[in-house]
Amino acid sequence: MWIAYVHGFLSGPNAVKAHALKAYIDEHESDLHFWALDFPDTPQEAIASLQEQLSAWKKEHPHEKICLVGSSMGGFFSTLLSAQFACKAALLNPCTHPQEYFEALCGPYVNPLTERHFTLTPEMLPFLESLDRATVIRPELLQVYLGGKDRTLDYRKSLLRYNNCDIRFYKDEDHAFTNNFAALIPHIIAFAREI
Repeated sequence: MWIAYVHGFLSGPNAVKAHALKAYIDEHESDLHFWALDFPDTPQEAIASLQEQLSAWKKEHPHEKICLVGSSMGGFFSTLLSAQFACKAALLNPCTHPQEYFEALCGPYVNPLTERHFTLTPEMLPFLESLDRATVIRPELLQVYLGGKDRTLDYRKSLLRYNNCDIRFYKDEDHAFTNNFAALIPHIIAFAREI
């Protein structure tokens, strides 16, 4: 089985949570493979790259299972990919209705983890809205982790969007789960292993 980390906005495959997942798997789960996905920062290119990478993985590993671990915007993408590829996904403070969130973020950026330059434009918002409308929530494939002190995203939107899913709420955790992300990892692995 594979555990694949899908990072959030202005993050990358070298994110703190990716390192924590890899370290835990290396130490405790020798039969698991870890993969930190790398993909572009702009929405249309990001989802296309993720779909292409997972399609290639599926062809190369037709009899293996994969569980996505998606953080923030990566949680939004992982929701889409979970339904498309019929795989499990653990979502960490997932971005819900990203077109609303990104409306105030249009402009030029440099990703601090990858040093890639990119620009978010208003023309990207209809694409995000179309992805949002096409989102299929498959509760049997999803587990959702929410922090009550998330100041980046409103966790109440996720409570509504994922209301039929297995939701784990941590009232003292922030957007990045900086208090104790490591404590969540065994639960994520147990969820990934469930048949």
